[in-house]
Amino acid sequence: MPPTPFVSVVTVSLNAAATIADTIASVARQRTAFALEHICVDGGSADTTRAQIDAWAMRTEHIVRIYEADTGIFDAMNKGLRAARGEYVIFLNADDFFVAPDSLAAAMAGLQPGGPGNPDLVVGNVTVGTPGTWGLWRHLRVPRLLGRVRGWGLFPLHQGQFTKSSQLRAVGGFNAVMRSAADVVQYYELERRFRPTIRRLHCDVAFMRGGGKSNQGVGARVRGARELYGWLRQTYSPVRALLIVALKSLQTLLGVRIGRCPHRRWFAD
Repeated sequence: MPPTPFVSVVTVSLNAAATIADTIASVARQRTAFALEHICVDGGSADTTRAQIDAWAMRTEHIVRIYEADTGIFDAMNKGLRAARGEYVIFLNADDFFVAPDSLAAAMAGLQPGGPGNPDLVVGNVTVGTPGTWGLWRHLRVPRLLGRVRGWGLFPLHQGQFTKSSQLRAVGGFNAVMRSAADVVQYYELERRFRPTIRRLHCDVAFMRGGGKSNQGVGARVRGARELYGWLRQTYSPVRALLIVALKSLQTLLGVRIGRCPHRRWFAD
């Protein structure tokens, strides 16, 4: 067995031949003093996605492959979580990539595997858009009050969120019945049940290409908001649930930018 990793990166894919090489390359070229693993979960791609994963697996020892059918993206992410051996887990899917070769090293700076002072979460900023194009894109910063003001809708994007695997498993991973909001719901559950300690980074961790499942236009956002509201109503009053959804949406809206989206494919061959 390879060394026990400090960080497990989980990538799920389905017919992602156009983008997955960027994702894998951005992980493979991380410069770290600690061990890491990259768990690639593919639900049955009919294109060259698996061939590309296999080719990278021949070049690096830290790739773990899980090839089996799933019931959706969050079911696939749960499969990756169950396989993860790292103290921390980050979900970097097939449309995402780390923005720099020291993204992991910077996030974990000063932390040691099993260290008693290790925070429960390490969270950084995420850029969302189409690299190098002009138009609307988003720069989603970690809210300054994250972890201090709880239960009112603040959240980090999971592409910039390193979470202790023990806590992720304690909340049951992702709610695989959900289609859009399971990542936000998972953070709210972590916040409600554990009041996690949080280390806030003042830098970008990852780039998320626009057009993902939760970013496919206004209709997808409305469906996600409805799904989140329905879950919140199990705990909160209608007014409180609406306020949380509104504040969550406002956080996303405040990240909108117009102009040329940064082009950060530093790892390209």
